[in-house]
Amino acid sequence: MESAKNRGMRDWLVFIRTVEAGSLSIAAKELNMSPGAVSKIISRLEDYTCCNLLVRDTRGIELTLAGRLAYNKALEITGLFGDLLEELRNPEKQIRGQLTLSVPVILGEFLANQWAQTFMEMWPGTRIYLDVRESAELSQEVPDLDNLILRSGKPENENVVYRELMPLRVVLVASQRYLEQYGTPKHPQDLLSHNVFHLRHNGFGDSLYFEKENEHYQFDNINNRTLSSNNHLSLLNLCINDKGITLGTPGWMKSAYAKQANLVRVLPEWELSPVPVYLVWRPRRSYTPLFSAFRDYIAKSWTER
Repeated sequence: MESAKNRGMRDWLVFIRTVEAGSLSIAAKELNMSPGAVSKIISRLEDYTCCNLLVRDTRGIELTLAGRLAYNKALEITGLFGDLLEELRNPEKQIRGQLTLSVPVILGEFLANQWAQTFMEMWPGTRIYLDVRESAELSQEVPDLDNLILRSGKPENENVVYRELMPLRVVLVASQRYLEQYGTPKHPQDLLSHNVFHLRHNGFGDSLYFEKENEHYQFDNINNRTLSSNNHLSLLNLCINDKGITLGTPGWMKSAYAKQANLVRVLPEWELSPVPVYLVWRPRRSYTPLFSAFRDYIAKSWTER
């Protein structure tokens, strides 16, 4: 590791980030570097190890067998290095330092921003970075060390740990003006004659499942009927502009923003299937006091929201 051709731990962290991003350009953007600089670091590691770690083409990157071994071992080594730094810098195990919380857009706009601010006020020596990400990024993203992701839908990546939280209740919402103009649905089948926007997000499929006492109804192929988006707020803003009906949450409906927009719940007698929610992070042998405290705080905040 002392070779002039290798810059130590930082190079391996760049390699890990590149593998997880699946692209030199995406990794460069996330690391605030140029793609050329990231490429140079990967080449330097390959020269140093005398192995080809990545296969690069126009479609992105792919790990070689040596690259897969290097990635798995680098995760262990950088984790141990992080533990060492934490013990040296914080021997008294104080809650201090910084980490990142990644959440969907609407959660960042209305809830997670308040949670992060309150936590920093509780623990003045901390700094929380709040990132909002869309569903495609959340489905592929593997959190960095000491980072958290709050997302809908069960993670499929084997390199992460997750905690299932209270599921998310969802409702249909529309503006009062839209309902006055196009009529208020009385039964889920009435939605066939309305604009029902589709939310493409982890945990949300192409169908809506309704239940009312012993009656059930399935509204299929939403994606084929009208506009779909992976950005929840974009669809809610269309509803605010009297363009149709979309999914909302009971908590969001209580916000001043929703009340000012005069949004109301559609089909209030019917219950939609709840969406599973998970808190996701990378496994480590040990966790910093900040990470443990913030992880538990976010889980508690979600439950009590």
